[in-house]
Amino acid sequence: MGFGTKIADLGRLREITTVFSKAGFGDVFKSMGLEDTALRAGQILKWKEAEDIACLDRPQRVRRVFEILGPTFVKLGQILATRPDLFGPEWISEFEKLQSQAPQLDFKDLRPQIEEDLGAPLEELFEEVETKPLGAASMAQVHRATLKDGTKVILKIQRPGIRAKIEADMRLLTYLASLAESKVPALATYHPKKVVQQFCKSLQNELNFMTEGQNAEQVAANFEENDQIVIPKVYWEWTKERINVQECVDGIPGVNIDAIDEAGMDRKRIAQVGADAVLKMIMVDGVFHADPHPGNFFILPGERIAFIDFGMIGRVSEVRRQQIMKLLQALLQNDAEGLTTILLQWSDKEGEEPGELLVAVDEFLSKYSGRSMEHMDLSVMVGDLLGLVRNNNLTMPPRSSHAFESVRVTGGGL
Repeated sequence: MGFGTKIADLGRLREITTVFSKAGFGDVFKSMGLEDTALRAGQILKWKEAEDIACLDRPQRVRRVFEILGPTFVKLGQILATRPDLFGPEWISEFEKLQSQAPQLDFKDLRPQIEEDLGAPLEELFEEVETKPLGAASMAQVHRATLKDGTKVILKIQRPGIRAKIEADMRLLTYLASLAESKVPALATYHPKKVVQQFCKSLQNELNFMTEGQNAEQVAANFEENDQIVIPKVYWEWTKERINVQECVDGIPGVNIDAIDEAGMDRKRIAQVGADAVLKMIMVDGVFHADPHPGNFFILPGERIAFIDFGMIGRVSEVRRQQIMKLLQALLQNDAEGLTTILLQWSDKEGEEPGELLVAVDEFLSKYSGRSMEHMDLSVMVGDLLGLVRNNNLTMPPRSSHAFESVRVTGGGL
């Protein structure tokens, strides 16, 4: 097999194929020539949740399977949640649920790794570390702490042993994506090889918490003159590959709309600040937050926004930024031919007869013609554009898709 020769990989492959098969996707693995693998594993693994999942629709079943298969698949689902150019609203809605909390680890299971990485007992480094987690995600757990000088900080601690598991899963996903694209035409339309390639590159970076710190500092530098955007300070003395120590930012989570209203804040103003910030990241800086779900930003007094968790960022080349600018100009100028040309370029269909696509683009633009930017809901327009791409079997370059989804979520989540 192309993914490696490790016995553990083969066992994990059998687990993956079994879980998907028992969730009703056995036909896919049969088409890929892996039904025997799933069958052999099925003789070993007992899965009590199969009956409960059987009654769910396909997007719900896939989401549950991702949850059962663990951190790598949870992260994959989070990436897919940013690809409305590939998946419809019912799929995106389920993938977005994978942003939820993961099981918490007892702090005593984290302490040895922290002290190994920092080279000293915690009592020598911190005045206090709260053993009750502030949050637990698929790759890391977060705890409040206080430095010796009284500074309040957040410890983001990688789950012990997670790297080896994720790297094994990435090998398998690369292998499975290649099989799917070559043997299952229905899946080939989702470009699994490109999606998994981009996912693996992003996940490798996310496994190194020092990279996250560097990303945060780069974005912070880009907003140095903007007091409406807050990026937590990274404390490099205690930040390593498996632990990130950063400034504690107390604010209202972006998901807590009721608390934002109770605080008397202007939701429209907050949405405008968020959309402006994301557009600056994309169009001016070429570096943007690529995981923009509402749990990754906090609302502070004065309608300020604090962005956290820079494990996943997107980079947009100058060429791509120029293309996005042309696309936005086509939207504002009601230029159906110009917008169609860009969409065909991005889908590697440049030069093809636009046909029905031009008609669809013209209908899309007619919904927004005559409106000024002031009266236009940018998040709705971006959502409609991504739906147009998906419904016409087009695709966007992954980073461009992520960029537009960042605008939609950050500007429209409130």
